[in-house]
Amino acid sequence: MPRETENEGSTKHRFLCKTYFVTVLMLLVGQAQVILAMQFEALKKFLRDYYYVSLMQFFISFISIQLYVFFYHILEQKALWVRIVCGLWTFESNTISIMKPAKKAPNECLGLSWIMTFVIMGLSICYGNLAVPHKRGLFLTRHNVIRWSERIFVLTSFGIIVCSEMKRASIEFPTLFIYTMVSNVFVVIFAASMRKPDFYHDESPGDFILIGQLYYLNFYALYMGYVWTMAAGLDWYQDLKRPKEPAVTEEE
Repeated sequence: MPRETENEGSTKHRFLCKTYFVTVLMLLVGQAQVILAMQFEALKKFLRDYYYVSLMQFFISFISIQLYVFFYHILEQKALWVRIVCGLWTFESNTISIMKPAKKAPNECLGLSWIMTFVIMGLSICYGNLAVPHKRGLFLTRHNVIRWSERIFVLTSFGIIVCSEMKRASIEFPTLFIYTMVSNVFVVIFAASMRKPDFYHDESPGDFILIGQLYYLNFYALYMGYVWTMAAGLDWYQDLKRPKEPAVTEEE
């Protein structure tokens, strides 16, 4: 019996390591794409002028992640190239959905957001290791983790898209700050939930890919939340420092 328990612990640890590997790899690629997109002024202008493009991307992203999770048990039985194509499509559709470059986010914002994202990941690992023995801060079931992962990602993505079109930084900044804090809390709870004994499906060798994909979505949304919140904060700060213009100028 002790040997069986040891084997189960070893299997869970192996799944956890693979999950974090998938998450970190996707996160690095996603962040690199954001940094690259920020260098193209034409892209920033296009996404700023054509607001409906972001909404279309969001809709495609929402449908893609729903289908990917729902049919994942079927995809596992398909050929390797089918699984790769479906995984890449889901990854890119969700990455592009909220990649809309910030209007005035300098490279310092991108770098600081990158650091903060991985700091939160480190804190989530520590919290997970501490929470599991006490059985606190955990979702009751794996189903709830997956369901809330999708909800938080959709909520954060839609919030970023809507806030990006706001004209007043005084409203945009606190709204984005709230969305970012929600993502902060959830990624920490997600980390603890993955450590539950019955979280992974041992009979599914590729289960860690699904969980890693979902975990990536929430960390990527958190990263973009940091970027947008910092950019909105800078805009708000500049608005406060800027002298008020005469009423006639505002009407013009």
